[in-house]
Amino acid sequence: MQRTALLLVPFLFLSRAQGCEDRAVPAGGELRLLPKGPLPAWEALEWRVALDSGTRLVIMRATKDKVPVFKGSFSGRSTFFPETLSLSISPVTQADSGNYSADFETESGFHPHQRFCVSVWEPVSQPNLQVHMLQQEQGWCNISLLCSVPGAANTYSWSHDGAPLGHGNMLSVHGDSEPRTYVCNVSNPVSWSTASIDTATVCLPPSSVADVSWPYCRTKGVLSLLVLGSLVAAVVITHVLTWQQDTSQAVASLSQSTGPPRKGLTSSPTRVSC
Repeated sequence: MQRTALLLVPFLFLSRAQGCEDRAVPAGGELRLLPKGPLPAWEALEWRVALDSGTRLVIMRATKDKVPVFKGSFSGRSTFFPETLSLSISPVTQADSGNYSADFETESGFHPHQRFCVSVWEPVSQPNLQVHMLQQEQGWCNISLLCSVPGAANTYSWSHDGAPLGHGNMLSVHGDSEPRTYVCNVSNPVSWSTASIDTATVCLPPSSVADVSWPYCRTKGVLSLLVLGSLVAAVVITHVLTWQQDTSQAVASLSQSTGPPRKGLTSSPTRVSC
């Protein structure tokens, strides 16, 4: 029994060393890593990272009697807490995603104590909700809703009145459904965002469309007649003013060419002799 227990000790240690604790943090936030006990009798501690880009770095090295030394791109934005042996990195970017480990140096060498699988995520932006009309008849219609957000590995889900409708970025709404408000929820491990649409404003019956379009058409026709009438009146007034101006100029020109009658040139009556 004791022999079996002794054989299991290396297996348990290896399992814990190979295990990876998932951590998801938002871009621009703080990453806090805390090794869990029991801790070995250590002489030095190194926080290391294998980034998703393939780069392997030693973030910092600490001993019990020396000030910790930070290295590489983590210098200036990393803090070591000797009381808890924890590491804080702020702010983080998506380039910081990778596997972090706390490695303790003992008398027999370095041993990995704990690993953290860290993923840095951008916050989910406002979803774009598009409506595609598939079929429309008297009083009902079939539509397709498409929800999209830039970025990969987002999770899409639909609901109405708090009741879930399923997952995926597309939803089909059939004509026999009552008008409702449909909500698209997009999420990732650190944030979420929603967009909604009321089908009552999208799938209007033909009668409602006619009731809405007739006042618009009537108003547009009245405005068109008013504009046309104003144009006709302007043309008539311009024509009359031009005619009056031409007539006045003609009368003035005739008066100047005839001139006043001359004195002494009055005609006398012709005498007829018998």
